[in-house]
Amino acid sequence: MIRSALNTLLVLFTISAIGCGGGGGNDKFKAARPKTTPVSGTVTMAGAPVEGATITFHPTQGGSAATAITDSSGHYSLMTFEKDDGAVPADYKVSISKLAPSTAGPAPGPDDPNYDPNPKEEAPKHLLPEKYADFLKSGLSANITTEPKSDLNFDLK
Repeated sequence: MIRSALNTLLVLFTISAIGCGGGGGNDKFKAARPKTTPVSGTVTMAGAPVEGATITFHPTQGGSAATAITDSSGHYSLMTFEKDDGAVPADYKVSISKLAPSTAGPAPGPDDPNYDPNPKEEAPKHLLPEKYADFLKSGLSANITTEPKSDLNFDLK
């Protein structure tokens, strides 16, 4: 009984010691990250803003990608490690995609007579020209330096 109580106290002490780290580990992790530069702009299609598109900057020489989702005015603000921190200075290939929401309902369970253990999945429908979803084919690129960019716009055709 005493041994069980001591084990419980030891576990609770260990958990509290881990939990009371003061966030120092996160600060060390943040300090080890590459520096980022704020990057934002607008995505349009034939001049009209594109809402709900995912824009991704893929580094050409390895490293961390940066991504964002456009708002109702087509505006985006890149994130690499945390919200709106931007992108690591580098050369990037860019992809932009927007997929139609799935119209499929929930799959029937194994007890349902319509259950299919190997359902056919439909490919998502692209709402922008599909070439822009592939950074190798999009033709879109960006060079990010240490200077913040607030007007890195993409007008898709």
